[in-house]
Formats: sequence, C-alpha cells, structure tokens
Amino acid sequence: MEMFECESSLISAYGYDPAKLLLDIEFHEGGTWRYLGVTQERFEDFLRAASKGKHFLAHIKGKHEARRLEGR
Repeated sequence: MEMFECESSLISAYGYDPAKLLLDIEFHEGGTWRYLGVTQERFEDFLRAASKGKHFLAHIKGKHEARRLEGR
C-alpha cells in the first residue's frame, strides 16, 4: 500500500486500500497500525479534516478493529 506523508503531530503517514477497506496509519511515536473496515466515506472525511490526528482519535481509533503491522 502506498503511504503518504501527513502534517500532524500524531500521524507521520497514512495509506488506504479502497478495495479492501484498509487504512494504515504510521505514528510519529513509532509503529504502523492497520484499521479494518474503513469505508471510502470515512477515509474521505479523514482527508478533509483540519486535524487528521483529532479526526483519527474521534472517528477511527476504537471504532475499527486494528492490528499492528510488524516490520514497519
């Protein structure tokens, strides 16, 4: 999945696979997590958010199953 840099104090990069509804988030603190079942609409809301970190905390974290990706 292609990752894109992010201007956020929380998130360093993100990637999205619309066919599989997967959102990968790489954090400045370290680690990359994959969030499952993220709809295209929810991802577009994330892209439009003035603060991607705040949007992530309010609308994605804890609302989607997540798995830490090893080696990233």
